[in-house]
Amino acid sequence: MADGPTSSISAVSDGRLIAETADRIAVPKVAPADSFVLHAPLELLARAELLEYVHAASRGRAVARVRWLGDKYDDAGEPVEEPAPLDARSIDEVARTLIDALAAGDLDDVDRAARRLGETATPAELRRLVAPSIVASLAAAAHGSILLWLLPRVSARHGVTSALLREPARELARHPDWRIRWFESAGEPTSQSLLEALLDVPMVGLPGSVFIYPIMNQAEESGIAPKLLAGLTTEHIDVQQTRRELSRVAAWSMLQEPPDYAPYGWSHCLTMPQAVMGIAGDSDGHGVRDGVDGRVAAAVAATHVVGFRAALGQRALVPDYRPEPPSAGVFDEALANGPETAAAFAFHRPGDGLDALVADLASNAALHFDAHLVKYTLACFDAAAADPTQRRLYLAAAASLAGWWAQQPSDGFFT
Repeated sequence: MADGPTSSISAVSDGRLIAETADRIAVPKVAPADSFVLHAPLELLARAELLEYVHAASRGRAVARVRWLGDKYDDAGEPVEEPAPLDARSIDEVARTLIDALAAGDLDDVDRAARRLGETATPAELRRLVAPSIVASLAAAAHGSILLWLLPRVSARHGVTSALLREPARELARHPDWRIRWFESAGEPTSQSLLEALLDVPMVGLPGSVFIYPIMNQAEESGIAPKLLAGLTTEHIDVQQTRRELSRVAAWSMLQEPPDYAPYGWSHCLTMPQAVMGIAGDSDGHGVRDGVDGRVAAAVAATHVVGFRAALGQRALVPDYRPEPPSAGVFDEALANGPETAAAFAFHRPGDGLDALVADLASNAALHFDAHLVKYTLACFDAAAADPTQRRLYLAAAASLAGWWAQQPSDGFFT
């Protein structure tokens, strides 16, 4: 938790800034999104959530990062012209228009419908209406589910609207054929548990690219995902247990694999499947009971983990991860010494020091320029909340990535 209270006046002011920044970031760009533009809506949502954890002394600079994000987005390219209004109709009809336009790859109709939904649908309604159609998409780097996972939470606190869907929806429409499909055919029952399957993924190497679509397409087209995960299409799914197992494998990957793919590979191995399971039906906590079918969500989320393990994995994972006690005695020193020392420092914190560690990790991420560090740190906090017996594991994973970034050049601002 943060180390001091935030005044109600500053909290209201910060919330207004977050909502205003969301309105700026909601306006799509004409050009196909680069990594910054694609991640900007998600980065904003994650930064807003991290404000609840940062040290009070860091909050002002963390809020300044939100302002920086909006300014950077404004400078990131030419905005689209505002679309012609869509005739007034029910949100269900508007959602159907959006879903049909996404399938047709019609960017203009997508933006018209997304803009209308942004005006009329609550974030919870948006998730209910849109999530089942986009959960298996690999367009927009398969990040659509992250938006739908985080948006209702941030909206409830800061008033961010569903308009934030506009830019991601436009990117989803650019490649409507990029989807995970293997689970659409029923598989054969298997005696292997999901965790056993995830630990048994063959390491085949990169498919010539580190981007999301080739990695996940390799997992499907090679037959690796269908072979290992076929049972998910025939069995009852315990959404929360599935989420915990996927998150543990993702955290072990961050901690036990070489750091080559830590910032953009192993971070996605947690954030993407976590979001998919978060919008699954029969979820507790932040999840939704009328969300994506649990078996579909499990198949998609597990394919994400299998895809990353197959393409990026170099080592067999050891489930009983426990690092040696660290040599560093304070947080900043541990980060400066790199991922292994930072992870060990976090893992071995005394129980009464874990809340302070959370504030340290949140403040470090909230002041940093990288969207992936921001998203991943929040994802580790969420994973720890959903799997509290493994809290140290997830805090160690967050510290590991923070330690990797501590050894990289800074942008010279806020950090």
